Amino acid sequence: MKKITILGLGDVLQGDRGAACYVLETVANEISGENIHISYLGDNPAFAGGLLYKTDLAIIVGTLSLSGIPGSLHVWNGRVFRQHAAWVAGEDPAIDRLLSALARADLAGGLARKLVFIWIEPENTNGYEISKPVRGAIAMAVRRVRRELLAMELKGGHEQAAMGLAGAEPIQMEA
Repeated sequence: MKKITILGLGDVLQGDRGAACYVLETVANEISGENIHISYLGDNPAFAGGLLYKTDLAIIVGTLSLSGIPGSLHVWNGRVFRQHAAWVAGEDPAIDRLLSALARADLAGGLARKLVFIWIEPENTNGYEISKPVRGAIAMAVRRVRRELLAMELKGGHEQAAMGLAGAEPIQMEA
């Protein structure tokens, strides 16, 4: 059985920065199991190292302003994340804490075999509402998470759940 961890970063009280919460909520409603751990860490992923320890797949979802078009997705693997880690950590203190957690898991010899980072380009980080472009990005991020889960070829009791993901409907949010 493969061990999978899906983590969300952000702040639901800061507009689009809460997008990862909606991504994780949708994924959690579609699939669950003892080998899949889903956790919304908010702005403090300092203890994510324990959640990431000896996982086969770790998916980290959050918002990050990369000067792109609002609502666009930036999907990075572990190598790309490491290349950009220094300057990205300066952009968001939560990412600096995530780097420390990843380093602890690596030091303990248990860093995830495959890391996937899904960054959503925010439009608005004030207020409580998710902007229209980011609502669309939430649906795209959910589809990307499904794709990563299906690629892991889940075995056993999750085989049916994984097959069910292929036909799942995209997230519907009120305008």
